[in-house]
Amino acid sequence: MKRNRILALCLVLAMCVTTFAFVACNDNAEAATVMTVSLNPKVEFVLDSNGKVITVNALNEEGNLIISAQAFDKVEGKTAEEAAKLFVQVSKETGYLVSGRVSEGENEIEFSFSGDNATAQALFEKVKTNVQSYLSKENVVATLQQAEAISREALEQLVAQCQPYLDEAELKAMEYKQLVVALAESRKETAEMYSQELKNSYYQAKAFAMEQAKLEVVKSRLNTLQQATLETVNMLYVQLNTTLEQVRYDNLIAETSAYQKALAEVRAKKTEYLKFRNEVSQMEETSVTQTELARLDALTKALESAENALLSAGKTANAAIDNANAAMQQAYNSVVSAVQSVNVDELADEISTKQTAAMESFFTNFETQYAAAETAAKNSWNEMEQALKQSENK
Repeated sequence: MKRNRILALCLVLAMCVTTFAFVACNDNAEAATVMTVSLNPKVEFVLDSNGKVITVNALNEEGNLIISAQAFDKVEGKTAEEAAKLFVQVSKETGYLVSGRVSEGENEIEFSFSGDNATAQALFEKVKTNVQSYLSKENVVATLQQAEAISREALEQLVAQCQPYLDEAELKAMEYKQLVVALAESRKETAEMYSQELKNSYYQAKAFAMEQAKLEVVKSRLNTLQQATLETVNMLYVQLNTTLEQVRYDNLIAETSAYQKALAEVRAKKTEYLKFRNEVSQMEETSVTQTELARLDALTKALESAENALLSAGKTANAAIDNANAAMQQAYNSVVSAVQSVNVDELADEISTKQTAAMESFFTNFETQYAAAETAAKNSWNEMEQALKQSENK
């Protein structure tokens, strides 16, 4: 992460009395379209009105392998077709795209776009032409198809994930442009995080930090007795949030967690599988022996087993998080009750100023607390990428 990626954000936030939530607005006129590219690794690009990349984000763990590659260091400002070509190039170099014989279900690349149909179709045609030209030069056979459009509902869900302080009513009230801008700004903040769970932790922690800044403003409008009540219930709320963050870290982010160990095993098994699959695909079909087919089958099953173990570890972790969250929610409800007498709509500007000021210390604290996890995530994907690229270059 870069400090100015957060400090440069324009936070204009208001609080709803009944829901105790925030509404974020941003007047960035550039963010216009969301494009996703999926092969198994799935990556999201937010494009400006000229079809150039503003942000890039992984939508699943293996997408982090793609965007952490050196080729993506300067992807911002590239056209949609150039960005798509980079995705395909890294996918080929790492074995996600089969370089030889293609079996059913392999080398199928899907593109999705938000926005109106005409714009989406025009972008897809540009992307398709450029990617097909690259694949032709590399002698790679692939299917390029335009998948179902990214609906407004899907866009709202993406924004809700990275701005959890927005409730359903506030999301529905946002214009399409505001949703795309909100998504772009959130993605900028996590641009250098190559872990889905780390990004989720960041979004949750930021929402809590903004809420605490808001409470400081609200507290100043309460009488002495009300302030004492708020301090008491908020103290418990803060304690339970700290517990929740620790549970999330221990179960999903720490290298020693069952989840991260399972993810490391998936990386290892996926590397073995991709390397051998591409070796077999480059052989003449008649020269592939039963021994080689048996090994490929064994590697496939080993990968499936590792992926199932990862799913199981994730479910166990989420169960622990749900328990911690349930306790925190009760404390949150007490906080809401303690401030109901304040007309917070009148405090929007003051709340916004307080929250903007709070972001610098929040960022510094989060960066310090999760620096090792950030580094570990990027290093893990880079190591996998290098192992796969060495195989590709043989």
